[in-house]
Amino acid sequence: MAVVILAPFGASGDQVTAACPPGMPGDVHDPETRGPLRAVQISYAKIIDQVAVQRGLPGQATLVALMTALQESQLQNLTYGDRDSVGLFQQRPSAGWGTVRQILNPVYATEAFFGGANPPSPPGLVDISGWESMPYTVAAQSVQVSAFPDAYARQEDTARGIAEEAGIDLNRSGDPYAGRSGGGQNGGAPTPSQADGECGGGLINGRPVAGNWPPEEQTVPDPTGTGGKLTPRTAAWVAAARTALQNPSMSCWDAHAWNPTSDHPKGRACDVFVGGDSRKLPAVRAKGDRYANWAIQTAAKTGVRYVIWYGKIWSARTGQWRPYNGGGVYDPSDATGGHYDHVHVSMY
Repeated sequence: MAVVILAPFGASGDQVTAACPPGMPGDVHDPETRGPLRAVQISYAKIIDQVAVQRGLPGQATLVALMTALQESQLQNLTYGDRDSVGLFQQRPSAGWGTVRQILNPVYATEAFFGGANPPSPPGLVDISGWESMPYTVAAQSVQVSAFPDAYARQEDTARGIAEEAGIDLNRSGDPYAGRSGGGQNGGAPTPSQADGECGGGLINGRPVAGNWPPEEQTVPDPTGTGGKLTPRTAAWVAAARTALQNPSMSCWDAHAWNPTSDHPKGRACDVFVGGDSRKLPAVRAKGDRYANWAIQTAAKTGVRYVIWYGKIWSARTGQWRPYNGGGVYDPSDATGGHYDHVHVSMY
């Protein structure tokens, strides 16, 4: 436990400089680490696994966490990073992960990565429905919302090697949703297969999204090909959504002359199309639920302000869905006006 106490207070000694600049994926052929760095990695791996074991999480959760920490910090408790990112998982205080001092506590940082009923507000692994059935890199990306979503995959072999040296059982069984609000998979956010509730189908609520989202100018050409420009935050959301949602059809910038209050001409909104009127097609409804739920689950990291889908609107301020009345502009009974054929996502 000496590593826990000493490592946060400096980047010298056992703490080795990361091989890649923060946020940049390394080369798949990076040599295997040995010596002091390997010893540090094994120490932190044991701490991560101890948190997982105490939670009752399966070994698979430990593997995802190790892959994530290896990519983000080379499994070191870094006191620096991209912008205000620090710690094993390069979590950002400005995104609601906690204070710098909290994040530099490896136990706290690991608990935050795994997520659950306790603070902080960004969703962790257990808050992601179906994470245990996802590829490891997709599960990691669902928490981290990285600009390099495929980079975690390259760390699997290294993570397994460190786990073996640390005596960690990655085949350990457990509850993949241990610690989630209400307990278990069905105690937290419902999945799209559950019966209709107040908000309909598999729509989840969430927690109010804390965080500071300063205004941004429209400086990035819209990657969806509209010819307009988006804010950097919106463009980053498009990139993350394309990866996490398997490249769905979407459109962002639009003049929207009939609606002067729209976020589309401001470069702060995107429509994700589901392929038809979801009131008539259950499979399309489930797809839209999945898109909307992902936007909500990652809102604390991406800066989603509100989501409109299936006659409902979700607000980051309240973390809740309520009926959508068309905003005085649209016919909420229409497939497009009521957002039954697309999911609208607006950013801060």
